[in-house]
Amino acid sequence: MDAQRALLDELMGSARNLTEEEKKGYREIRWDDKEVCAFYMVRFCPHDLFVNTRSDLGPCPRIHDPKLKESFENSSRHDAYVPKFEAELAQFCEKLVMDLDRRVRRGRERLAQEVEPVPPASLSAEKSEQLSVLEEKIKNLLEQVETLGEAGKVDEAQAVMRKVEVLNAEKTALTQQPQNDKVLMLAQEKKMALCEVCGSFLIANDAAERTQSHVTGKQHIGYGMVRDFISEFKAAKEKAREEEKLAREKELEERRKQREKEYESTKMEEREAGIGTRIAAGHVPLVNIVTGGPQEVQFADISAFFT
Repeated sequence: MDAQRALLDELMGSARNLTEEEKKGYREIRWDDKEVCAFYMVRFCPHDLFVNTRSDLGPCPRIHDPKLKESFENSSRHDAYVPKFEAELAQFCEKLVMDLDRRVRRGRERLAQEVEPVPPASLSAEKSEQLSVLEEKIKNLLEQVETLGEAGKVDEAQAVMRKVEVLNAEKTALTQQPQNDKVLMLAQEKKMALCEVCGSFLIANDAAERTQSHVTGKQHIGYGMVRDFISEFKAAKEKAREEEKLAREKELEERRKQREKEYESTKMEEREAGIGTRIAAGHVPLVNIVTGGPQEVQFADISAFFT
């Protein structure tokens, strides 16, 4: 029923049941209008992927309508428009990824200047009231680091990390023998890492739940979808190009064989035509009994040859 309604909408318009008065000033929107988002029609719209993240693209300036999408999917022109819409989406997504990869490269260069992390010193099981207060402060500061990292504020995040290092040194001093201040800072240092998929700054070797929270976040999933679509689009394009090449080579081979066949046929016709002309003129090809080669005998009346 829905498919029939969509077909009628496409052929007669969704305003087919309106009165003449209602139709005045009414402009019907179709799925192939410029105001309609082609990205939303064919796959996904990137504007919907990063809402309320630092990569938020803002609202899409074009129309997203499930009914129009359904009309597109049921349209007889669907298959003809899919390659065009996918190519436009791929071009938009490649621009997003190029901009992101530039940020990733810059972030990687900055992180390369950091000191390599040293395994943290072990803590004793016994904890005092002061130790509990320190651990709470460290937890809050690490949450700030994560927020600043996702916002791309690397310098601010590293400044907070230095505060964490000081608190970690105090924590260590409470649970084990005093050590050299420099050794303590290096032992407790946490190095920041960069997500290659979405470009977010993370804390290396962070808690599993925090890592899982990042992986399931909008920004990571969104850029994952964008990268997967680009890879899929390029692979399909390469496959189509290879199939087209094979089809072209097959067609050329068939044409070559057809030309050879026509050439052989023409030669045969010419030979047959030549023999017929010579017989009509009284020239009969015979076989020389002695040499076995062809011998031609000419006579005025071919019937005299058999008397």
